[in-house]
Amino acid sequence: MRLNWKHTLGGLALFAMALPVWAHTDSIHYVATQPTTIEGHKLAPGTYDLKASDTTNQVVVQQNGSTVAQVPCKWIQLPKKAQDSEVLTNNSRITQLEFSGKTEAATFAR
Repeated sequence: MRLNWKHTLGGLALFAMALPVWAHTDSIHYVATQPTTIEGHKLAPGTYDLKASDTTNQVVVQQNGSTVAQVPCKWIQLPKKAQDSEVLTNNSRITQLEFSGKTEAATFAR
């Protein structure tokens, strides 16, 4: 049996549409009221979007639509689903991101 290019192209298109189902990105809107760090990157006071991807194990930090940092993260299991999306800090350092209704959290090694 020989496949023509239309069938091949159609199959590839279906596969490409299914890819976003496997990729998973969570986002948190964060307002830094004082200078803060995330994995060694300094964040000035301001408003940020923190986008964590479980496929790349990275968090992209954006401000006003521009990427200001891209940092590695590790995913951990929480004992129960997070009630709210939350940015956990310790001494002005972002240590963990928890996402509402999720049992996984992004954490940082430093």
